Amino acid sequence: MDLVLWRHAEAEDGFPDESRKLTDKGLKQAQKMAQWLKSRIPENTRIVVSPTKRTQQTAAALTTKFETLPQIGPGATPESILTAVNWPYESDTTLIIGHQPTLGQIASLLYIGNDVGFTIRKGSIWWFNYKERNERGNAILRAVMTPDIA
Repeated sequence: MDLVLWRHAEAEDGFPDESRKLTDKGLKQAQKMAQWLKSRIPENTRIVVSPTKRTQQTAAALTTKFETLPQIGPGATPESILTAVNWPYESDTTLIIGHQPTLGQIASLLYIGNDVGFTIRKGSIWWFNYKERNERGNAILRAVMTPDIA
């Protein structure tokens, strides 16, 4: 079972936060990462997206078939996001498009066992695989990709 964390691409400054759109650079970042993901994620990947404008635009670079979940919006906790997507039990692959610092906290929780947080650059992904061995779950970091090298 895989979990892909995709931070939204570069967005404009402004208020209200939920309405901030991607910059031209952000649109290019989203398109580059979407192109990289298209050949790698399974067709039946569950894609869940924060309700903010910038995450919706990031998702649209990949597909129009995604779920919008308010539970993964700005200010969410790592636990609330993982619960909302029922990971690792819901589907074979889940792609979450969301925000810092929460995505970085999820990454550090899965990778090192606490949520001190990593920095996930704008438009970047962190891809984890979950396996159960001897009745214990183990998350393995499969890939980290940024738009500038995708």
